[in-house]
Amino acid sequence: MKAVLFDFNGTLYNDTAFHLQAWMKYLKERFGFDLTEEEVHRRCIGPSNENIFRDFFGTDISMEKIHEYAAEKEVYYRSVCRSDEKNLRLMEGAPELFDLLIERGIPFVIATASPIENVEFYMEDLNLKKWITIDRIVYEEGKLPVKPDPAFYIEAARRVGCKPEECIIVEDSKTGIEAAIRAKAGKLIVIDRTAPRNFLENTPEIDALVHDFTGFEKFL
Repeated sequence: MKAVLFDFNGTLYNDTAFHLQAWMKYLKERFGFDLTEEEVHRRCIGPSNENIFRDFFGTDISMEKIHEYAAEKEVYYRSVCRSDEKNLRLMEGAPELFDLLIERGIPFVIATASPIENVEFYMEDLNLKKWITIDRIVYEEGKLPVKPDPAFYIEAARRVGCKPEECIIVEDSKTGIEAAIRAKAGKLIVIDRTAPRNFLENTPEIDALVHDFTGFEKFL
């Protein structure tokens, strides 16, 4: 494989619980939605912010309102992340993997549905800038269709002069896995913390399930 393409949330950053906490707090305080953790996880973890708000408010909601609500929710999310210093760390093994990829000259790109405000937060608070520059991060800016469309991974591969079939793609969510499959990933490695177990076990395109990045070099 010529390059590695990473999802970020739930993959390089184990923040599913932080997003869940932020969504529950935001939806209750802003709209009075008193939802169970299971319901919020099912409806809010994985889909894009646009799809989440269309689910809650219907397809007639304007993009202006979606952007407004999404920005408000991400403020809650960053606050949850910053509430405890232990929250501000990459997935186990990720820093060592980044060092190894740089040492071996293997390019890597991040493809995330996060907005620029979150990307800037990751660059600074998680020290992501130590390993990667902003041009190697494909983020949500309204120019590409979101996952499960393969566009984010096609663009990520393009930025390092490759095709997705020449790359390892690392994902965690059902929508992200579907995007990687549709992009024709050369190798698909999945962090097993987010997507339903029955989906993971019945998706033959997945080459390996891992819990973090410890020992990931065997896939390179």
